[in-house]
Amino acid sequence: MEKRKFWSYENKLVALFFFSVGFVFFDRLAINYLIPFIQKDFTLTNTQIGLIGSALAITWAISGPLGGYLSDKVKSKKALLAFFVLGFSLVSLMHGLASSFATLFVLRLIMGVVEGPITPITQSILAVESSEKRRGFNMGLTMNTGNAIFGSFLAPLVIVALANVFDWHTAFYLTIIPGIILAIFIMKTLRNPQVMDKASNTSAAANKKAGVKEVFKHRNMWLSIIIFSFFLIYVMSFNIFGPVFLVNAKGMSPGEMSLVMAAFGAGFAIFGILVPILSDRIGRKQASLIFGILSGFTPLVLIYMDSMALILVLVFLFSAGMGVGSLVMSTIPAETVPVQYAGVAVGLVIGIGELFGGFLNPMLSGMAADKWGLAAPLIISSSAAFLAFAFSLFLRETAPVKVLVNKEVDIVV
Repeated sequence: MEKRKFWSYENKLVALFFFSVGFVFFDRLAINYLIPFIQKDFTLTNTQIGLIGSALAITWAISGPLGGYLSDKVKSKKALLAFFVLGFSLVSLMHGLASSFATLFVLRLIMGVVEGPITPITQSILAVESSEKRRGFNMGLTMNTGNAIFGSFLAPLVIVALANVFDWHTAFYLTIIPGIILAIFIMKTLRNPQVMDKASNTSAAANKKAGVKEVFKHRNMWLSIIIFSFFLIYVMSFNIFGPVFLVNAKGMSPGEMSLVMAAFGAGFAIFGILVPILSDRIGRKQASLIFGILSGFTPLVLIYMDSMALILVLVFLFSAGMGVGSLVMSTIPAETVPVQYAGVAVGLVIGIGELFGGFLNPMLSGMAADKWGLAAPLIISSSAAFLAFAFSLFLRETAPVKVLVNKEVDIVV
């Protein structure tokens, strides 16, 4: 009877994780929109800007899989999640106290440690607690739309406005408040999932005992890692160097830049939920292919278009490719392995993807920008998006509706 009510536990969980994941990416991406302000104070090179992005990613890459492993092992997932939410909120506040590049670099390292586990924990809980027909929707709403609304839409508008009115330090100080509120709601609302009771709901062979070695036996896991790595290269290069390119190369004001990035965030917020919903009906692979190819055009718009109105419209439309992110990062891996191992599967995809897309890529993109100009990271971004699309061609379908319909065909194959 509970699931027939709108405010069911499943919906409460989705709402809670929507804000939790959203706030994670608000904090993670906020610094990208503040870079034009910070660059003036610290006289940063493009390589140093890339290093700031890489610092968080390398520790995120390590703590993500560890967080996924912990989430599969600990008795109280809600206490673990609340701890990490409070942790990254405190570290975010400390960014406002930074007085040099070195201090900022160290704080980004620590931020990655406490933020990395949050996504694997929330997504593994959703994999267990979601209705099978709503798994794509739930994961898409929390991972894509929450990320987009807070990190890509609100962050550039709110953070840049605060920096203009006050300064970039103040923008960081205020982030502790939502973290405290979220931690309280997590402890009050979340209950620890009964993994074994739900294990039979996965489309994978739930009776197999799988460890990390078993997880890597699945072709989709390798493909998800490769695709997500290229996807992150696309996203990180665009998010880190897009604002700098618009201000320093295009000559836009910080306010105009924030509007362009907000247009990207608005599209991400809308398509970030529409694409996963569609994937529940037409399949994960089909959705990844139809929308994934659009991502490659987004960075090119910044380089080759001059009309502000046209840039806003095209960036909004091409951001539809961002809806693929949650599919390859969490939904497909979670549906590929037995559900009791969803945490470690999602954590591995995130961790390895962050290593290449989040850690190595910003450094190399920054060096490329110093050598060949600020357009170079955007060319890298576009190329990575097209490569992610190419590897998506080889995915095996995992959407329950498609797997059930094609069960006999899948067995033969």
